[in-house]
Amino acid sequence: MEVRARWRASTRFQDVATAAGTFAAGLAFNLIGLTDVWTTPEIDSLAGAPPWWHSILLTFGCLAMLFKRRRPMSALGVGVIVGAADLALGGSVAVVLVLFDLLFSAGLFASARARAAVTTLVFVIVCTASVVGGLALGELRLGVFIGLQLTTLLFVPLWWAANIRQQRQLGILDAERTAREAVLAERAAMAGDLHDVIAAHLSTTAIHSGAALSMPPDADRDRATLRAVRTSSLAALEEMRAMIMLLRADDPGAADPTLPGGLDRLSDLVAEASAGGLRIETNTAEVPGVPAVVSHTVYRIVREALTNAGKHAPGSKVNLDLVHLGDRLTVTVANTLTHRHGLDHHALSSGTGLVSLRERATLLGGDLTADTDNDHFRVRATLPLHPAAPTSTSTSTSTSTSTSTSTRSQP
Repeated sequence: MEVRARWRASTRFQDVATAAGTFAAGLAFNLIGLTDVWTTPEIDSLAGAPPWWHSILLTFGCLAMLFKRRRPMSALGVGVIVGAADLALGGSVAVVLVLFDLLFSAGLFASARARAAVTTLVFVIVCTASVVGGLALGELRLGVFIGLQLTTLLFVPLWWAANIRQQRQLGILDAERTAREAVLAERAAMAGDLHDVIAAHLSTTAIHSGAALSMPPDADRDRATLRAVRTSSLAALEEMRAMIMLLRADDPGAADPTLPGGLDRLSDLVAEASAGGLRIETNTAEVPGVPAVVSHTVYRIVREALTNAGKHAPGSKVNLDLVHLGDRLTVTVANTLTHRHGLDHHALSSGTGLVSLRERATLLGGDLTADTDNDHFRVRATLPLHPAAPTSTSTSTSTSTSTSTSTRSQP
């Protein structure tokens, strides 16, 4: 296992191991007599050369293999010289292995221009050797045989390297496309979050100002309304600034991960909604160690539910419950139905708030329901305290589920 890990981690170790293995296999081939493979009665070799000359040439070829990654063309040049000298001695299988590996490395690591030159040269050599060999030997079949042998030796490693290079490029393009799609999806989700945040605060601002305008002038009440409007506007600016800073960060990991709202700010939501006329009773338990993403989701659910209550049922009585059972957190916001419509403009309701919250709850492994029970409208969400990391599959599933499920608004 250690050798395998080192093999994958170090290209230098791969080159040394390949060269050593080729040398050992080639030396064994020479010892058992796999030499003079290109010698025929019609082709004379340097007769009388001792067999160990093939092993010396094998050594030079294996040393050239150590530089095939950094200097592929230089290593191939040495390999060609070694191969020519070995051919003059009659040829050996060991040097054939070396030349095959160096051609493969040139096709894999050399520049595009160098690869084109090598491929052209190989094509010329194969065609010339086949024609000249066939004419010299006087038999067409021998010319074809020489062409097939040279194609296997010289062209196959280049074709193999080109195929591997193409697969790597396709893998890189696919990884880039996947990363680009993930970034676009994340930015779309952030845009949706930003829309919901700003819409909620603007709705609160519009409701406060509308309530003040519908009543006779009162200095104290009007100043309280202005303070509530200012608080909501500043909160919107704060959350928008945090989201924009995250979107503009070159390194998302270096951006400030602090979310603008959490369980510690539920009291601010209650105070803001109470200033708008809601009568709120809270029953919230202290839950230690809540992850930031869960805390922020609870904050958004409560904010959306209180905003809806202020828009659709102004002046209603609201019960806010936060219960911790086991490894799950349940938040419930229920308001009475006042039977009077609180919206004085269609722009106060976008109709996407609860849909977005249901998607977020589903991504965390929880669920969210919003329905009418007798004279109450209730929003209830159950979230795990330790949510699993969402996947692209779960994202698409939750999106399609939430899209196909209609969200019932308050009457």
